[in-house]
This record gives sequence, C-alpha cells and structure tokens, in this order.
Amino acid sequence: MFELGSLPLPVLVRIIAYSDPATWWSLKEPSICVLMSSTSFRCGWFAHLVNKGTACISHTDGIDALCRSALQPISDVVGSDSWISPTFVRALSTKHPNTLNAAALSLVQTLLLNNKADEATASLVVRYSNVELDILAGKFVHKLVVQRPELRILKWLEGNGLDFEKLHCFDMSLLIDWVMASRVELLQFLTDHGLQLPVRSLMEYALGHASPEMVAFLMSHGTSHAHELSWNDLLLMACTEATTRLDVFTFVVNMTEPSMVWSFAASCLASHAMVDVNAYKKFIALRSMPQAPAWIVKPIRGRTPIECLCERLTYENLTYVSPFIRDYIELGVPTSSMPSIVSALCQ
Repeated sequence: MFELGSLPLPVLVRIIAYSDPATWWSLKEPSICVLMSSTSFRCGWFAHLVNKGTACISHTDGIDALCRSALQPISDVVGSDSWISPTFVRALSTKHPNTLNAAALSLVQTLLLNNKADEATASLVVRYSNVELDILAGKFVHKLVVQRPELRILKWLEGNGLDFEKLHCFDMSLLIDWVMASRVELLQFLTDHGLQLPVRSLMEYALGHASPEMVAFLMSHGTSHAHELSWNDLLLMACTEATTRLDVFTFVVNMTEPSMVWSFAASCLASHAMVDVNAYKKFIALRSMPQAPAWIVKPIRGRTPIECLCERLTYENLTYVSPFIRDYIELGVPTSSMPSIVSALCQ
C-alpha cells in the first residue's frame, strides 16, 4: 500500500474527508488509525468540515447545523464526542483559530449537553475563542437552559463571564421546575445574582405540584419583599386554581387568619365547582376551621353568598353548586332570593 504518511497533512485530510472517513477507519490499518487519531489530523479534518459547511451562526439553528455538518461526522467515526478534548481545543486555537471562533458555540453546546458533560473543556473553548455567551440576544443561553435544566449550567455560564442581570430576555419562568428540585441552592444562586422568579407563576405551579412543606419553603425563601405574596393572596390563588392539591389547600387555609378573605374564598370555591372536582372538599376544609362559619356566611358587596351563586347559575353548573347552597342554608344564609327550582333541589 502506498505510504500515506509521506503526503502532506492537508492533502491527507482532503483525501480521507472527501472520500468516506468511516471506510478508512473501518480498515483497521494501523498507520491509518494512528493518523486519524492524531490531534493534528482531527484539527485539519474539523477545519475542513467547518469551512465546507454553509451554516451561518446568526441563529440557534445555525449552531445545530454546524453540529451536524462538522462535529457529528467525526463523532460517528470515532464513536463518541471524546475527541473534543482539551488537547484538541488548544491545538485548534493555535493552528486554526478562525475555525475555533466559528464553531465555538457548537462545541460548547455539544460539550455541555451530551450525556458525559465536559464543562472544563467547554470553558477552554470560551477561553481560547472570541465567543460571547450572550450572543443571539440570549437565545443560546435560553436553549441550554431548556435542554439541560440543571443548576450546573447556570453556574458554568456565570463562571464563564455571563452577566445574567444584563440578559433581559432570559425567561425566569424556565427555572420554576428547577426550584422544585434544587430548592435552597438554586434560590440562593438567583438571590446572589439579583434575579427574581415570577412569583405568581411559581406559586401557581407549586399549588398543584408541590407538597405543603414545599409551599411553606417557597413562601419563606422564594421571593423578595418587593414581590412577596401573603398567605391571604395565596389562599385566593388556591381557590381559583383547579389543580390545587387538597392537602396544600388545607395547609394554606391553616396559615391564614379569620377574615373576609374566607368569605371570598368560600364563594370562589363554589363558583369554580364545575371545573374543580375537589372544590367541595376544599370548602369543607375551610368550613371546619374555627370561626369559619361566621365568616363564610357574611355578605359580599351587599349580596349574600347564595345570591352571588345564583347570579351565575346555569343548568350546566346547578348540580355542582347545590352542595354549597345546602351548606349555606344550613349555616343560616337567607334563601328569599333563591329560585324555586334551586330550593327544591337543595331540600
């Protein structure tokens, strides 16, 4: 066989890259394997693929396109992304700096999002290239957060120079799921960087997906004073959110004090009975609180609770609200303005 090693490296790269690299690799010819495993060859091969590609990094699709056209072909031959090593990055920065700059975001994305994330090598890519992580109006950061919702990604971004406070387009609602898993660590990170979660979205999620203990934790740690929710606020939210867990609702009620809020809460539960299968159970939990009956029956804006319900009464929701009306009657709410059909149904 002709001695390939006698050819200049750029020529070898073109011969192998323009033919079928997988076939060359599969030959298991020692000299070829040694050649294709060398850092110099892989730098040249990668530079060839990047230059050959037409992807323009003006949007995140361009980053993905470069991953497919330049990184994936080498990984397919090698069998993994392990070839993107610190040695490779340093050599690429020396021999093909323009290639490193062009492919930096694709390299970072691959290193951070693969199953065996290599944050140290990703940091080297940032260090040796001219890449800015807030490029594309923050869309690259947004993509990393969506695809790898882990606190380590935020810490890596911070450690590599990203200023979250200046990244106005960063969607804080993306972090809600993370709070449920990371708790103190993530919340402390956000506080340290002057970032505030959207409080209402956070608590709406927690009411239906978290335990009472988690709700208590979020109420005491999750927000700044400027965005703070009171327990009364949370009770009214819990009444309007059909997904609110019964144990969470009961816990929130117990964290409030007897007041007109209980009157509004009871009325709200009754009006949402058609969409919340646990509305009456929540009503019973509220009614069982000390002093609750006296507050539940109080008029709201000059109308009795039964009048409020009857104003929104339809044939569709009649059977859903009748248990509430029966309870109101039992608690002494006047029935003078109640339609006869409702009176008959609630006997």
